[in-house]
Amino acid sequence: MTVPLPSVSVVVPTHNRVHLLPLTLHTVLWQQGVELEVLVVDDGSVEDLRRTVRELEDPRVRLLRNSTPQGVSRARNRGVAEAGGRWVAFLDDDDLWAPTKLMMQLTAAEEAGHGWSYAGAVNVTEDLRLLGGAPPADPSTVVAELPRSNLVPGGCSGVVVRRDLLSSNPFDPIYGWFEDWDLWIRLAQLDQPVAVMDPLVGYRVHYGNSTLNTAGMIAELDEIERRYGGPVDRPRFYRHVARISLRVSRFRAALRYLCQAAASDRNYRRHDFVPDVYEVGQEAARSVRRRLSRTVLHRPVDLTPPQRKRYAAQQPWVEKARPWVDALKPYRNDILRRRRD
Repeated sequence: MTVPLPSVSVVVPTHNRVHLLPLTLHTVLWQQGVELEVLVVDDGSVEDLRRTVRELEDPRVRLLRNSTPQGVSRARNRGVAEAGGRWVAFLDDDDLWAPTKLMMQLTAAEEAGHGWSYAGAVNVTEDLRLLGGAPPADPSTVVAELPRSNLVPGGCSGVVVRRDLLSSNPFDPIYGWFEDWDLWIRLAQLDQPVAVMDPLVGYRVHYGNSTLNTAGMIAELDEIERRYGGPVDRPRFYRHVARISLRVSRFRAALRYLCQAAASDRNYRRHDFVPDVYEVGQEAARSVRRRLSRTVLHRPVDLTPPQRKRYAAQQPWVEKARPWVDALKPYRNDILRRRRD
């Protein structure tokens, strides 16, 4: 007797990312050991995604469209409302999955008898070079820390949830940045997650994910604190926002957030503040050199010396992702070739 495969609805919100979406969807469709339904929610894109979906020639993919942008929370909520699988997985339109990602998470969740799972994530460039990453925290630490800090790696792209744990509108549109964190806190109040410690999610670092309103993100910390009793771990968050600012060449903002972290955390001020400031200085100098040489904006993402040192310590774990990331390169090349044609 054949055992039925677990059914998963994958919700992929997207907005004007037609150059990134095909490879993302390829990593959904190469999932092993699951029955898939893929719900691509086009949140008012100017670009026409119908051709992108049609070229996949896969009946498991459905395109839903909002005529005007509603925001990522409402886009995900629409996908959840249409989901028919027992499990729901979320994937951002520029992230990537290992082919065993869903199967490993569902197996872990089913064996433990829990209703949601997260997996490890690595950072990947557009040309599929590994930049780094670190093993995820264990579930007990994640649950204990969630009201203070979002330790779930990979954002929405790392999480699979049993459908009956989700409300009809699980993502709160009040948030512009922390809708996932808010949902994880509520899920943790219902059930403890299960972790798959392998790097199964690829977060693509590119210069298209640069428009981040860091002031808005900080304002939303107050809402998380108000709802869940706080206080949130602001020094950790300020360092995170500083890294985001550095990634998009907002050097003054990066320094400002690092100083805020140092002002509120004596241990950070003693041990890591100076190396972080040095990293900002190094990247600022490189930015000047790029401008003088008139390098185009869509340049390859490289590492500063402090980043290389940090990632060297993480390398053995990060290398576990190399086989599946390298396996994507022929598909990426094919996508680029078809785009040129």
